[in-house]
Amino acid sequence: MTADERFMHAAICLAKIAQGRAHPNPIVGAVIVKNRKIIGKGYHKRYGLPHAEINAIKDAGKSAKGGVLYVTLEPCDHFGHTPPCTAAIIRSGIRKVVIGMKDPNPINNGRGILKLTDNGIAAVVGVLEDEAKSINAPYIKYIRALRHR
Repeated sequence: MTADERFMHAAICLAKIAQGRAHPNPIVGAVIVKNRKIIGKGYHKRYGLPHAEINAIKDAGKSAKGGVLYVTLEPCDHFGHTPPCTAAIIRSGIRKVVIGMKDPNPINNGRGILKLTDNGIAAVVGVLEDEAKSINAPYIKYIRALRHR
């Protein structure tokens, strides 16, 4: 298992804590890593509450600067019940984001990744993608159903 897979696995385990609590939002976990150690953790606890990335950034505090964020789903770049996670990631000084899966929601789908890279943050997509998709099978089904209405 690579280091990226190990840290993404930790993020997936965090996401699973919220199973059944975040609908219609996806379940998402995030960890921030610096010097090969997790310095911040977060998950999306419930619909309408801060997203996983925000919770991980708060947990890491100022130490997040220069770190690597591992997140199970592409960070959002739109306003909903909460502001865009991409803005908080950019402000935090995180240098790289490793993403389990691209967000299938058309309102975000690739937009979050583009916002990060346009702001000089490296992005890697698809680490443990099958596992990330598996934990969010209900969310993916929900988004596909919305597209076909």
